[in-house]
Amino acid sequence: MSSGAKVVTAYAKQTTKTVPTTGWKILPNIKNGLSVNNTLTDSEMLSGSRIKSAGMVTGGEVAGEIETELQYGVYDELLEAAFFNEWQADARNTKLKKLSIGDTKKMFAISKDFSDINVNHVFTGCVINSLKIDITTDNLIKANFGVMGQGYQHSKETSFAKSPATATVGKPASGLSIGTIKKDGADIGICVESFSFEIDNGAEVQKCLGDNIYGGNIVAMLANISGSLTLAYGVKSHDLIVNQLTGATVSLEIPISFNETDKYIIKIPKMQVSGEIPSPSGSDLVTVDVSYTVVEESPIIEKHQA
Repeated sequence: MSSGAKVVTAYAKQTTKTVPTTGWKILPNIKNGLSVNNTLTDSEMLSGSRIKSAGMVTGGEVAGEIETELQYGVYDELLEAAFFNEWQADARNTKLKKLSIGDTKKMFAISKDFSDINVNHVFTGCVINSLKIDITTDNLIKANFGVMGQGYQHSKETSFAKSPATATVGKPASGLSIGTIKKDGADIGICVESFSFEIDNGAEVQKCLGDNIYGGNIVAMLANISGSLTLAYGVKSHDLIVNQLTGATVSLEIPISFNETDKYIIKIPKMQVSGEIPSPSGSDLVTVDVSYTVVEESPIIEKHQA
């Protein structure tokens, strides 16, 4: 029998098809949902009886989500991978780095060890296809990384993660960690109850004839970047959602502070919004749900450090 508390996840950058033997790091997480699924295709051959012939494995998929609590600096490599880019230093400010959507694919090997029963899994050629950041009141900020992979192995002898570095303890954040939210460069001026930010890289697994059951390549398509806000209903939130009548774009900034100096700022230069007019009952606190889609310019995550 295994305990969920004894599941250990680690990851390492991967540059070849083989499992890395160095560079492993423990990855703190709430839940590692990575799994493997194979396709068993039935045979249609008749063999002289009514018992069907054995099927054959003809394909497979490596995929899943890694759910975490957003911590300062701990998931920077995975954020890079989700943006298909690298953190860029700011020429005028050595304490500032920026991350935007790019075309640089990063691959990882990710292990999932049930350490108490010594059953060990590794998923290779992994790409971060999606990212979701959820911010609500009264909760820690959550981040979900959607993973697609190209290989899988298992072992009942030893972990594939060789001598992993111990987990980095990061600084968490909550809904109380959010600073002044800005719309078009000025204070949004209305209560924001929740905010979400999502990247879907639209990655596709390319399979070719031959020995590549989980795919030989992963190719990112058009990035779909979207999210939502829940706002108290008032003149300011009305002024935001009426932009859907013309398709006009607005900008948004969400600062996440981990202490006085260390913070991320999610900046969305251009987004189009949509939302329905609220229909509350007499006992409801009136809010409006706003959906947005990022257009024309890349969103940016700024990393400010001491």
